[in-house]
Amino acid sequence: MKFYNTIKEICNQHKKVALFVDMDGTIVEYNVYPDGYITNQSKGLFLNQSPLDVVIENLKRVSTIENLEIYILSLSKSNIIIEEKKQWLKKYVPFIKESNYIILCRENGDYNSENREYIKSEKMKEKLDKYDYVILLDDEQKILRRTQKELADKGCVFHVSSAII
Repeated sequence: MKFYNTIKEICNQHKKVALFVDMDGTIVEYNVYPDGYITNQSKGLFLNQSPLDVVIENLKRVSTIENLEIYILSLSKSNIIIEEKKQWLKKYVPFIKESNYIILCRENGDYNSENREYIKSEKMKEKLDKYDYVILLDDEQKILRRTQKELADKGCVFHVSSAII
């Protein structure tokens, strides 16, 4: 309820708002794998991950706010995982349009270890021609801090824990 009320208040203060939602550790249970474990050979790995139902239910409620659009903004190490993430999203968050999936792939050069902390804020800033305010919901502190700094007064960030309480 608190998360919904906070997002609703932000939307009341702006014309058009976009909420960007991370996947791993935010709406999907996060598993720690050894380095090199996730490869193109890791078929089926992501499909079996558990949804974080309380966060998804809060997002479903937030999705009813008229001037808010929800995007998925996620990083992926391989193309196989991208396809599995899309299948997972269709199953567990069908209220988010597939056209609003932004899944960046390391294998394709969409991001690397040097720009990993700020690539999400870059993608969000690209949408500021369409929205007057953007929000990131993520679980990673470094990304949240960097995004808040990059967005300044054009957006804000929330740790996933905000969507749980």
